[in-house]
Amino acid sequence: KQDQDRGKKTLVLDLDETLVHSSFKPIPNPDYIIPVEIEGKIVDVYVLKRPWLDHFMNAIAGCFEVVVFTASLSKYADPLLDLMDKAKVVRWRLFREACCPYEGNYVKDLTCLGRPLPDSIIVDNSPHSYVFQPDNALPIGTFIDDPNDRELLDILPVLKAVEKVDDVRVTLGTLVQQLAHNQLQRRSVYGPG
Repeated sequence: KQDQDRGKKTLVLDLDETLVHSSFKPIPNPDYIIPVEIEGKIVDVYVLKRPWLDHFMNAIAGCFEVVVFTASLSKYADPLLDLMDKAKVVRWRLFREACCPYEGNYVKDLTCLGRPLPDSIIVDNSPHSYVFQPDNALPIGTFIDDPNDRELLDILPVLKAVEKVDDVRVTLGTLVQQLAHNQLQRRSVYGPG
């Protein structure tokens, strides 16, 4: 850990379908267009930021050691993160080669970070990604293009609640259940979003 992150929990964030949605097909009003070389050709990748992403990144800045751990290739994810993270909130970037292939999926093994598991949280839309450490997971719904999505806002109180606990794994389960209950209640009262 860097000096300014000593004593902080490590927050591991997935990229695609968690923080952003990307498409090789043009999408209306993309937040970013990332040119990527694939098989000798330059292809544009169109990227939408999840609603509230900038607010979320500002809220976690300084509170956590932030790591982006993605199954994407660095040739796409690196330039995207350069644009997305102007404030340099993300301390470390891990790409596909850091994932463990397991039963046809890319698993993000938190032990490869060299951080204590009681101090590590992973936010990912795919349960396959955290199958090795499910008790460290703060699940989030898949983001495609819903402009009313609030999930990054919804998880902020959970992150605040685990920021100072001794072992995130003890606390996360109860908080995740409460979050799911609250989201379900809001949807039944207000409809989706």
